[in-house]
Amino acid sequence: MSMPESPAVLGQHLRQLRKEQKLSLAKLSERSDVSVSMLSHIERGQTMPSLRSLNRICQALNIEMSAIFPTSDPEYEDESSEVVRAHGRAELAFKPYGLTKELLSPKRNKSLEFFMVTLEPGGGSGPELLVRQGEKAGMVVQGELSLLIGEKQYVLSEGDSFQFNSSKPHRILNNTDSPIKILWIIRPDSIVGDI
Repeated sequence: MSMPESPAVLGQHLRQLRKEQKLSLAKLSERSDVSVSMLSHIERGQTMPSLRSLNRICQALNIEMSAIFPTSDPEYEDESSEVVRAHGRAELAFKPYGLTKELLSPKRNKSLEFFMVTLEPGGGSGPELLVRQGEKAGMVVQGELSLLIGEKQYVLSEGDSFQFNSSKPHRILNNTDSPIKILWIIRPDSIVGDI
């Protein structure tokens, strides 16, 4: 498995994507509804964005979440359009939220994103409810997950699965003392990404 991407590496990558599109920080701020100051901090590696902010940035750059993951292990790069080897997975760690996302789908796949999400005890998707166009589905592989969709709160155990329209405000939480693992699938209606 490749090393988790640090805030500095993520920031440099986002800066490069922004510059490739010839966008100023002000223009990206306008498109993403993330302040210029916050974008600057993210690009300089001084802070890891929240999942909601990262989702907005990806949407403003018209890229999927998988595009910002670190490069997979070069040993497996020739297979990356169809296969992801266990040792070649890229991951992003959102340490303030106790959440890590491993990219299970090949980076070139644009119609479906497939992740293994790990939530540490007390971890979650952050204080903000997430909203995006598309559909989300998944299965709890380990632990007990609290899933909020709209006004409904669900507690899901190992083997339980879910599927919902992701335009409904939603959030995930680990209210237990053990880590949780979730297979997480996103089918975006447009090219955006969050958890």
